[in-house]
Amino acid sequence: MKKLRYIFLSISTIILFSCAGGDHDETADESVDDSAESHEGHDHAAMEEGVGGMEPVSPPENARVFFANLEDGQVISSPFIVHFGTEGINVHPAGELIEGTGHHHIIIDEGPTPLGTVVPADESHIHFGGGQLETELKLTPGEHSLTLQFADGMHRSYGESLSSTITVKVEAAE
Repeated sequence: MKKLRYIFLSISTIILFSCAGGDHDETADESVDDSAESHEGHDHAAMEEGVGGMEPVSPPENARVFFANLEDGQVISSPFIVHFGTEGINVHPAGELIEGTGHHHIIIDEGPTPLGTVVPADESHIHFGGGQLETELKLTPGEHSLTLQFADGMHRSYGESLSSTITVKVEAAE
């Protein structure tokens, strides 16, 4: 049984490392799906099933994540750079469960992912499993909510306590 668990953990780690793609350009336009291309070759539903028996790692008390260069209500032009900030917790690439660490996700026009749930991989949920601290986003003109969601090494959300949501208004290009 121990051997089977180690084999499963090894396979899960390989799958998760393949999810640690680079920066993504995203748009709220559903016809563009760059994130799907970066997540080819693995199934997040299988990851969710695979981590079901593993104990989640608890975030440190008083840890927080935040948008380092954007403010709630800010008017911006697209594309724009987003810098991710943390306090009280360290950024580490996906694939290992290390206490006091995790990685970022940006969720567009949706709220935080519930505590312990694997963050989906789709056009609205952008993964930064490589430990990235910034990205460039492309959004359609209009108002958009951005949620910065921190998750453990297995992409399990630390919940609302380690998320930050702001609203930005994207100006139309002249």
